[in-house]
Amino acid sequence: MIEEDKEMRWRFDDYDWVDRYDEEVAADSELYARYDEVLEAVADLAAPAPGRRILDIGAGTGTLAAICAGRGAEVVGLDSSERMLAQARAKFGHDDPVQLLLVPDPFLDIPCPDGSFDAVVSTYAFHHVPHQKKPGAVREMVRVLRPGGVWALGDLAFENAQEEARALGRFNWLEEEHFARIDELRPVFADAAMSLNTKQFTPVTWVLWASKPPAAAE
Repeated sequence: MIEEDKEMRWRFDDYDWVDRYDEEVAADSELYARYDEVLEAVADLAAPAPGRRILDIGAGTGTLAAICAGRGAEVVGLDSSERMLAQARAKFGHDDPVQLLLVPDPFLDIPCPDGSFDAVVSTYAFHHVPHQKKPGAVREMVRVLRPGGVWALGDLAFENAQEEARALGRFNWLEEEHFARIDELRPVFADAAMSLNTKQFTPVTWVLWASKPPAAAE
C-alpha cells in the first residue's frame, strides 16, 4: 500500500476505466452490491429540497449529485478527476442547480466558507483518504456544515481493523484500501459534539451519518 496520499490520491485520470466508471459499477455486483440503495439512503439523510445546499465530495460522474438536484437542492460537487467531472457535466443541463469543481484535495481542502451547506455527503470515495488524514478530513467536512446540518457517507467500511482484516481474507475481490474504521471515527465526531450513526448494507458496505449541533440560542 502506498502510504502517502500525495503519491496516490486523485490520480484517477491515469486509469483507462475512468471513462466507463458507471458501466464498471453496474457490472460489479460484489464490490458495488446495493449501490443504488446506498446512494438513495445517503440522499435521504441529506434531505435535498428547494432552498437546501448540499456538498457532494468525490462527486465523480455525478450520480448522487443528480439525485439531490432532482429533488430541488442546490448542489456543489467536488472531485479531483477532470475526466469524471466531464461525464458528470454531460448529465446536467444549464438550468440544473449543480456546480462541479475540480479540486486537488476535495476532502482535505474544501474551497468553501465555514457553515456553507445544509448537508455534506460522499459515496464510494472516502476510502481514498489515508487513515492518518481521515480525522482532518472529518473536521474539514464538519467545518463547512451549518449548525444543525447533516454529514452522510456511503462507502466500504469496517467496525475496526480486525473486521477489515477478516474481510480481506474472506473476499478475494476486495483490495486493500484506506477503508474507514468506525471505531476510529467515533471519537473524531465526539470531539465535534456529534454522534456517529451507522447502518450496514453489505458485509463491507455501510452508510454513516451524524448531525452537527444546532446553534446555541442567544
